[in-house]
Amino acid sequence: MTKPVVEIDLDAIEAAAARGATLDFPDTALSQRIDRFIDLIGEVVHPLWVVLIALIVVNVAMRYALGTNFIAMEEMQWHLYAIGIMFGLGYGVRHDSHIRVDVVAENLSPRRRGWIELLGLTLIMVPLVYVIISNAIPFTTRAFRLAEVSSAPGGLPMRWIIKSVIILAFAYLGLALVSRLLRVSAFLFGHPKALRP
Repeated sequence: MTKPVVEIDLDAIEAAAARGATLDFPDTALSQRIDRFIDLIGEVVHPLWVVLIALIVVNVAMRYALGTNFIAMEEMQWHLYAIGIMFGLGYGVRHDSHIRVDVVAENLSPRRRGWIELLGLTLIMVPLVYVIISNAIPFTTRAFRLAEVSSAPGGLPMRWIIKSVIILAFAYLGLALVSRLLRVSAFLFGHPKALRP
């Protein structure tokens, strides 16, 4: 007695999962301009991942081959990783690739999902961005005023630079949220006017 062979098409499953999670809202003139800017910044930040990997490889090679390492290089790894993650938030929202919990929402109509999206953006995400930026400004300003440096011997100077990335990255995320809000608004209310596909 032979067992039946079950073939699974992983590409079809992946495509179906992706279609179920995305909310395809219409573009508006302003959302398209914002999205182009977000993509441009994403292309500028993207190569930092290659630099980060190269830095990690060099740091590990130095540690195991030469028995030495530099604190500044380790701190640079942390900073590059933080920059990539923080800017990745806005890029993820722009491309609707952020993580969702769609157990309930996947069975709702597109209109109801649009309302959930609108409420989530206006009641959670936009206030979160505001709170983070408003708290990061004095945090960064203080670091700049004090000419803060790393507390580790041989660490990086000008600590305010990495702290200012918090402001820039969350402003970037805020722009992505504005674009998404414009698109959701065009879908739900017809204003601003949606562009024809």
